[in-house]
This record gives sequence, structure tokens and C-alpha cells, in this order.
Amino acid sequence: MTMPEAFHGHPAYFAVWITTFWLCILPEIVLSVVMRSGKNAKKSDKGSKAIVILAANLAMAVGFIVVIAFPNLSIRTHWRALFDAGIVVWLGGTLFRFYSMRILGRFFTYDVAVSTGQYVVERGPYRWIRHPSYLGSLVANVGLGMTLTHWLAIFLPALCLGIAYAYRITIEERALQEGLGTAYSEYMQRTWRLVPFVF
Repeated sequence: MTMPEAFHGHPAYFAVWITTFWLCILPEIVLSVVMRSGKNAKKSDKGSKAIVILAANLAMAVGFIVVIAFPNLSIRTHWRALFDAGIVVWLGGTLFRFYSMRILGRFFTYDVAVSTGQYVVERGPYRWIRHPSYLGSLVANVGLGMTLTHWLAIFLPALCLGIAYAYRITIEERALQEGLGTAYSEYMQRTWRLVPFVF
């Protein structure tokens, strides 16, 4: 059975991968319990939290499945450089996600909800994009795929998560328009969802 280069015969690389995995995943597990909407919040999740969690796990599985199923697409030339770059991208995307969550503060919740007293936040990356934490997750998944040193693994995990986020963003923006009214509608017109000047 073919596994990523870093996973066999390279204990130092494997240790780096495992450490990075837990550095990125463990805070998500803890924060998903802590950062829930309050009792008085208007909840409009429509299953999007569960879909995103499922997609995140599927993304990880898909990355390994394609490595095993299509060994001829593994990247063996300069794989160490790709792995190292992947670790940087993975950590960078995760840090950008956590930074975005911190900027949003108490208004960030893992389920879609509008909190009492919530207002439009336009600090940091929210000046340009409405969902920077999702962008961070997608970038992190590209980095994860790069560490698997396989052409399909670089793109498919992020694609899996991207499909879930497309649904999530639709639900979330509808809830915020209803909850925050004109202020959010006007904010939508001067910002982008994920990538400035693109989408």
C-alpha cells in the first residue's frame, strides 16, 4: 500500500506532520465546544455545522485515499521541498483562521446564529472579505494536501471543504441579512466572500 513519502522511512518528517496535525486540530475541537451560540441567540444553522464537520473529516480521508488509489500521481521529485512548503501553508492557513476568529470575538460561533447586540465587524481581514476564517481553513487544507505530496491530494481535500462552505456561506449570509438588516446588506456590497476582487 502506497503512503505519502513522509510516512515511511522518514521519522523526522512523520513527527513534524503529526505535531502539525494536532496543533491545527486540537484547538478546533476545544473551540467548537466553547464557542457556541448563547441561549438568546437567533439560531439559523440548518445543519451547516454538521455538514462542515463531516466535510472536514471527509477531506482528510480523501487526501489519503487518492494517495493510495493513484500512486502514479505521487510527487517524488523534490518531495521534501513540497512537504516543507505544505507545513508552512497548513500552519499559515490555520493561524489566519484563528486570527479571524479572534477579530470577530464573541460573535464567532461554530453554529450559524445572530447574537444579541451583534453588529457588523469591519476590522482586520473583515474590511475586505466576509468569511476569512473559512478562507484560512481552505488554505490550510491545501497545505495539508501538499504534505501528502500527491497531485490530487493538493486540490481535492480543499474542494470537499469548499463545497460545504458554499452551503454554509449561503445559510450564514441569509441569517445575517435577516438579523442585522441593511447594515449587513450594505457590507456585502463593498466586500467579497472569500477572495478580494475574485469571489
